[in-house]
Amino acid sequence: MQDIARPITVAGTSGAIVVAVHLIDDERDRIKEDLDELESLLLTLGIPALGRVIQRRQKFVARSLLGSGKVEEIKELAGQVGATMVVFDRELSPMQVRNLEKMSGLQVLDRTGIILQIFSQHARTTQAKTQVEIARLEYMLPRLSGAWTHFQRQTGRGMGEKQIEVDRRQLRDRIARLQKQLDQIRRDKQNQSKARQHELKVALVGYTNSGKTTLMNTLTKAQLKAKDELFATLDTSVKVIDPRTRPKILLSDTVGFIRNLPHSLVESFKSTLDEVREAHLLLHVVDISFSNYRDHIEITKKVLDEIGAGNVPQIIVFNKMDLIDDPLLPRILKKAYPNSIVVSAQSREDAVRLREHIYHYFENDMVQAKLKVAHSNHEAISLIYNLCLVLDSNYESNDDIIFEVKAAKPTIAKLAPYVISI
Repeated sequence: MQDIARPITVAGTSGAIVVAVHLIDDERDRIKEDLDELESLLLTLGIPALGRVIQRRQKFVARSLLGSGKVEEIKELAGQVGATMVVFDRELSPMQVRNLEKMSGLQVLDRTGIILQIFSQHARTTQAKTQVEIARLEYMLPRLSGAWTHFQRQTGRGMGEKQIEVDRRQLRDRIARLQKQLDQIRRDKQNQSKARQHELKVALVGYTNSGKTTLMNTLTKAQLKAKDELFATLDTSVKVIDPRTRPKILLSDTVGFIRNLPHSLVESFKSTLDEVREAHLLLHVVDISFSNYRDHIEITKKVLDEIGAGNVPQIIVFNKMDLIDDPLLPRILKKAYPNSIVVSAQSREDAVRLREHIYHYFENDMVQAKLKVAHSNHEAISLIYNLCLVLDSNYESNDDIIFEVKAAKPTIAKLAPYVISI
């Protein structure tokens, strides 16, 4: 059984040792990718990884996940490189954290805690802050006991346990209050979205840092801030793809997904991801420059299923083609994924091509109809021009207007009182 421990040369004296514990049957390449991703998560917080340790085992050690000899090795490596913390690429139980900190003398964190910290730093709107705070408190709830071990040693076990129960009750009360706030925010947003419930909606989804925000900017000419870091976008942005296009098509940018996304975050962000569930079409953005992009595709599909959006129609958008030097790759991908398109989000030409791809998708599902509307019915006329592609319009002698339109089936259903023929 081979163990790996190697230092990483990074300027500075503080940072973390990243640790992966994988069972003997796990893929070797996957171990490296997992730790690379964990290091990227840490860098998003400004924490350099000063070393990495991998241990392969037949089974996990319940009390500390890995053996005491390996913990001692981590302790020695941390001393050599000046690391002050150890970060595991798995979620640790509260007992495991306490045991590992006692054995190593270092601060011990896990992947879930790091992701929650990133979300906490990146939340901007009241909704995002509330969602993240709920997830953070639910993560803390079972981990409170370690905070009162010193109190127990000084005053006896009973006092420590009493304070833990008080803290837990306070956390539960705060979670309940925040959940009520989140429910109210969601109701308010649902009322706001009623005005655009009949417009065509497209949502960008995909693995974090796949280039969704950059693609949003090129498709809509928006100026959203795109960063080359994980979870740069937490708050949903909605823009019109092209104000001149009829029917109007809305495009939303949403939070990125990641392997082992904490369940509490998925639950908390379900209200934000309403845009995904309610979309008529998903643009599933995939970073083609990542070697194991198929894994990212499967992870995204899994999260979509979890939030109830697995059946929404999708177009896979293979992004970052500008980073690939393989002219045959687009043809290979198109054969493997027939419902896909290969682009670079940096390319205006590719943005135009993707826009046309979206337009054609909706046009293929549109129906043509003839409508009759009274000249004085300004509300209906406004709906027709906003929600339909108007092919022709003619005034009749009795002041009615006859429209020839193409529109999505739900739109034609909304305009049913005015339909003459389909």
